[in-house]
Amino acid sequence: MKNISIRYDSDISKDNSEIRIAFYANIGFFIEVAQMFEFNLRKLLCYELSVKEIEEKELTTEHVSRICSKYDQYYDDTYSKRWTLGKLKDEVKRLSSLPDDICDIIQEINDYRVMIVHKIFQNNVISGNLTSAKTVQDYTNTRLIPMINKAVEINRLIIKIIDLYREDLHSYKKQVGIYVDES
Repeated sequence: MKNISIRYDSDISKDNSEIRIAFYANIGFFIEVAQMFEFNLRKLLCYELSVKEIEEKELTTEHVSRICSKYDQYYDDTYSKRWTLGKLKDEVKRLSSLPDDICDIIQEINDYRVMIVHKIFQNNVISGNLTSAKTVQDYTNTRLIPMINKAVEINRLIIKIIDLYREDLHSYKKQVGIYVDES
């Protein structure tokens, strides 16, 4: 195995480097899942809004093309305007896209992401709570891994919903003769 260099705060789990590395790895994985979740909320918004707007009027090539272009731009705008997970969550909630209990879990995931990214290490500098491997392992097992699992589960749900809207959108495109790349 190659020697991998990992930079870390030497005060975190200073009595067990394996627990320290697992802690950082799990934080990294949570951040990855949160980023994929953010990406998928963008997709959900665009597919849902497209389908709902298409269904408001007569199904024509011009109507479907205009709406698809509009929400392609909307998608790009969510990046150029730097919509965060929190902003995307607020938009999903505003549109009543998902049930309140799912929106509450999204809020919990976002709050936890903010805490991990912006506060956990700063708090450790002040409190020193994460110097013990036992404390780090307990935190990882009771808080970090359950949040990872929750984020993965909700992300899978969002992907299923996206797939349903994508099927509807592709069906509408095909009905009006717009080519759909199925790859």
